[in-house]
Amino acid sequence: VEFSLTSGEEDSLWQPDERESPVDKSKRIYGFLTNYIQHLPEREIAVVGHSAYFFNMCNTVLDCGDDEELASWFGTSEIRSMVLSFSEDKAEES
Repeated sequence: VEFSLTSGEEDSLWQPDERESPVDKSKRIYGFLTNYIQHLPEREIAVVGHSAYFFNMCNTVLDCGDDEELASWFGTSEIRSMVLSFSEDKAEES
């Protein structure tokens, strides 16, 4: 388990009086994938999280094509395998 990038026990993103918006959640997931996962040397990893996180990831951040299984809600303790590939978006470079 890799915890070296955590800054301690305090969760700086949690706000007791408001939920994270879907757009903010998508931005956080995108950052996790492009700033961390994309740069890992490992070819096989496990990511553990909440079903809402993975549902958001597969429906708003990733292009899962017409894969209805990936786009469906994740069940409790469900394990899914997926292969991610990253490409440079030329529009973002301008």
